[in-house]
Parts: sequence; C-alpha cells; structure tokens
Amino acid sequence: MRQPRFIVCLFCLFTVIVSVMPGTALQAYAYGLPEEASNWSDPTELPMYCPCRVPEPETTDEVSLPEPLYYQVTPGDTLSKIARDFNISLPSLMALNGVADPRRLTIGQRLQIPDAVAAIPLPDGQSKTIKQVLSSTLTAYTAGVESTGKSASHPQYGITYSGSKAEEGRTIAVDPAIIPLGSTVYIDGVGIRTAEDTGSAVRGARIDVFMDDVSQAIHFGVKRNVKVYVLSENA
Repeated sequence: MRQPRFIVCLFCLFTVIVSVMPGTALQAYAYGLPEEASNWSDPTELPMYCPCRVPEPETTDEVSLPEPLYYQVTPGDTLSKIARDFNISLPSLMALNGVADPRRLTIGQRLQIPDAVAAIPLPDGQSKTIKQVLSSTLTAYTAGVESTGKSASHPQYGITYSGSKAEEGRTIAVDPAIIPLGSTVYIDGVGIRTAEDTGSAVRGARIDVFMDDVSQAIHFGVKRNVKVYVLSENA
C-alpha cells in the first residue's frame, strides 16, 4: 500500500489528504476541494487549494453626491418667504448659509437650500440655481384652431411667439412680465420646460403647457397651486 501524500498550504497549514488505494481511483479528502478531485489519478494534478486566500477586492462604482441646490436672491425677497417657497424651516436655511441676521440679504446672493435636491429632481447638467418660485395655475393648449385659431394650412401654424416651432415636452406659454421668454423652468409634476410662447389668456403666474393631441390637452384640465421654479441662466 502506498502511503498517503499530503499537500500543505504554507500560509495556513491547510492539509489535503490524498489516499491512493490499490485498484481504486485517487480519492481526495479536503474541505473545499471541488468534487472532480476524486477522479484525479495523479496527485500532482491536484491544485493547491487554499480557502484562506485573501479575495480580490470587489470593484464598485464610485457614488457621486448630488449637487447642492441654490436660490438666487431677487428684489423683494425675505428669508421667511424663501423658506416658505421651499417648504423648509427658517433656522435650517440660516444655519446652512451662515446667516446671523435674517433681515440682511443682498440681491444676487446665492443661498444653498437644505434637503431640496430630492424634492426638486433637476436633471444632470441642468442649472442648480433657482431665481424665482411661483405658485401657478396650469392649463394645456395645442397648435390647432381650438387653441390658436390657426389651421394646419396657416403659415404660422405651430410657430411660437419667440419664433420657434412648438414642441411637446419643451414648450410652454407664459406671461413675459412674470417669466421672461427663453427662461428654463421646472414645473412640479411636469418637468423641465422652456418659456417660448404667449397667449391672450395667459396672465400672471398662469402657464399653458403645449401638447400635440387635443384630447390629451383636454384631459390635462386645470391644475392649481403648482410649484414652478424658474432657473437661473448663470449657474
């Protein structure tokens, strides 16, 4: 009878006992060895298996923190009004921005808004500075006769006041005295839109959202007290 051979891991003294019996295949007894080891007839073919090997570190994608959201102070703003607009507490707003006296604000000053990124999910690459917050009434309109009085054969059919072609998912009609044409806005529950058009019934904080389909525009209905955030161009 041949004596058992021992394969020893020098790092952990893990022992693999290989026993060869006459007329039988090689049998391997070791914790963690693959099952096919019992079919190997040559001990030299057995791998040096060491369960104490240090595993390769797993590679994980780097988690990037969301960009902070800012508000740009405009004439007539107060810290209390800004806190109400973003539904945050006045002390948290003051603490985050190191404001000791809430009565002292500077036009153009940028204030970081605490915990607002989750509530206002602006897309990557979009300006993270807000210069105006409105509570608006939303309606919807189309390029057709029912909204503009123009048929598809009209040369100005589908053309906005700013000269661009109206596009669903981008175009809104506004009162330029409240939201300047060309402004990018984030509408709560709607998303990012661009102020490209006007309308005879669009006055004050009201916004008309452009849609291609008449039935879809009718189904949109009237939505009141919707938060609208006008984004700063310089951010």
